[in-house]
Amino acid sequence: MAKDGIEMGTNTLLAHSGNNPRDYFGFVNPPVVHASTVLYPDAASMAGRSQKYTYGTRGTPTMDALTLAVDALEGSAGTIAVPSGLAAVTVPLLAFLAAGDHLLIVDSVYHPTRHFADTMLKRLGVEVEYYEPRIGAGIASLIKPNTKVVFTESPGSNTYEVQDIPAIAKVAHEAGAIVMMDNTWATPLYFKPLDHGVDISIHAATKYPAGHSDVLLGLVSANKACWTKLYDGFCTLGCCSGPDDIYQVLRGLRTMGV
Repeated sequence: MAKDGIEMGTNTLLAHSGNNPRDYFGFVNPPVVHASTVLYPDAASMAGRSQKYTYGTRGTPTMDALTLAVDALEGSAGTIAVPSGLAAVTVPLLAFLAAGDHLLIVDSVYHPTRHFADTMLKRLGVEVEYYEPRIGAGIASLIKPNTKVVFTESPGSNTYEVQDIPAIAKVAHEAGAIVMMDNTWATPLYFKPLDHGVDISIHAATKYPAGHSDVLLGLVSANKACWTKLYDGFCTLGCCSGPDDIYQVLRGLRTMGV
């Protein structure tokens, strides 16, 4: 893995990514920024939203420290932090699906994801269908003209099947669908979804990145093609996390390799 052109080992990257101590007078860790309203130097700046930070829901230095660290691990164009692992599933699905769309989900998916799909997404007019985890390239038989998203999870919850992600991604992309993957169990330390054709990587950071069973947080990372749409959906839904939770996950990330 590389940072600033320097090749780093995984544990070194975990310890240093997302923060430059020189930005904060040499302090090793970034500050916890509690903020909602952001002031502008003049009316023109406010009208044009030309400065980096515009409102607390759209990002703070604390949020940036975590999301940039995750981008370094994932190789992603951008990452959002949301209040829970389930929110990390629901936000991208709501951002990319509309009434009349067809969604394929692996049958071994995390149960709350299934519940969300079977209740809210179906109520919103999304056609939901489940596929067998070991299907691989055979998923082509389930693709429809209106298939917009293939949602994978590998290893799967409870039964832990490992899917053929590159084969599934190839078929999905040939049909014009995007691929989302819940990578909570493997984390980017053991599998990097975006390197294998996945467009959006999802984590319940509550688990391994946080590491101490005392905080809830979700992370969603996207490739360049999907980042703008994901970020717009995130801002529209207002599904943001508190600075203290974000900081705790950043702290946990530093030793996740252990």
